Amino acid sequence: MLKKSIVYDYNNVLSDRIKSPIGISIEEINSYTEKTALIHKKISERRKKGELPFYELPYKKEDVKLIKNTAATLQKELGQDFENLLVIGIGGSSLGGIALLKALTHPFYNLLSGEVRKTPRVFYLENIDADEIAGLFDILNPEKTVVNIISKSGTTAEPVANFLVVQRFMTERLGKEEFSKRVVVTTDPKKGELRKIARDSGFKTLDIPEGVGGRFSVLSSVGLFPAWIAGIDIDALLEGATFMDKLCKTDDLHHNPAYMNAVIHYHLHTRKGVNIAVLMPYSNALSTIADWYRQLLAESLGKQYALSGEIVYAGQTPVKATGVIDQHSQVQLYREGPFDKLITILSVDNLKNFLNIPALYQEYDGISYLGGHTINELLNAEKKATVLALIKSGRPVIEITVPEINPYTLGQLLFFYEVQTIFGGYLYNVNSLDQPGVEAGKHYTYGMLGRKGYEERMEEVKRFPKRDEKFTIKGKK
Repeated sequence: MLKKSIVYDYNNVLSDRIKSPIGISIEEINSYTEKTALIHKKISERRKKGELPFYELPYKKEDVKLIKNTAATLQKELGQDFENLLVIGIGGSSLGGIALLKALTHPFYNLLSGEVRKTPRVFYLENIDADEIAGLFDILNPEKTVVNIISKSGTTAEPVANFLVVQRFMTERLGKEEFSKRVVVTTDPKKGELRKIARDSGFKTLDIPEGVGGRFSVLSSVGLFPAWIAGIDIDALLEGATFMDKLCKTDDLHHNPAYMNAVIHYHLHTRKGVNIAVLMPYSNALSTIADWYRQLLAESLGKQYALSGEIVYAGQTPVKATGVIDQHSQVQLYREGPFDKLITILSVDNLKNFLNIPALYQEYDGISYLGGHTINELLNAEKKATVLALIKSGRPVIEITVPEINPYTLGQLLFFYEVQTIFGGYLYNVNSLDQPGVEAGKHYTYGMLGRKGYEERMEEVKRFPKRDEKFTIKGKK
């Protein structure tokens, strides 16, 4: 495994380089020096007080030991009957884990034979989509499946509903006692209804450390247990995160990549109107990192109110793009549309495989030039060409290069974005750890489904104006 640092390059956001109305000068960056030092001090003090516990996840060796012991117990109890892991969660309970699996396992992991794979298949059930759930039941054998339900509160409607449906499906085949051997509940260590259910039912449990919110939980049992089941080296993953943590323990803006990234995003947004942050991985394996990043940025920094109570409507809109696919769907807008986007290109120096392009159809000039090159060369050329085209159009581009996709480098990348997000919250003066905008929709749902304590929300729903058919368009046969 290559244990090298990821490379953060912000050359192509500098105004004297891209000649753009939405660039940033070195002087503008340096104007944040004093503020950076103050924020760093606040973060360090809060960390010492235990108020930012996600920072400590890479160092929780006992949690890693419990994860491995739980997996070993399941293997011992079930043996060959542990063929599938079904992970039930949503948002922060699923996006990070999915990103780990996509990046660090075979691209068609679940389709490999057991002899080749050597570890259980891993499926994620996120959405409350009856068709998808029924389809999953068509391919999962309850006798060979373990269920891992993840919910910090223990009452999140979507994963709990899915768990209830899955429980019925499996107990009809296995019975209640046999089903209980195949459940791992990942939840709050002390409180919550899932914790009580697990205790009463004899389910195995893993903890989500207190104070660690879902979108910051990927380096806890939330992401690490499914990753370990799939054969990922979670020790190396945490080692990479530890490396990034040490790199970010400085208030020197020019030597702290996470702080620098936060400053650039914040300045371009609040001073230059760049309200869209695009993450564009040039790697299918890293594509779901962008899904995880979208939640991290949107829920953490998208806030109506500042800490002072002032209305601010903070936050950039995160957008996912995948190179080279979205060169053919989004780059037209990025180059010639509004000057409101900062594009981050995420690329990999060394892929695991090289594929030669055969020199066929030499009589056709539009095809023959490809022969003798590799798929890898083509991907790299297209990435460089896209960067060049964007900066030629005056569009700011940040480049993050991963030397090789492995647990060590991925741990760095995840921790880098988490630190950037916390620092960015201080720049915006918002609480980056709450998500009140999400809660409102949850409460209306609870009211409509009759959950106790949410009767007033149901009354609000009843008072909402009904649809006026005059303003509805539908076709006729």
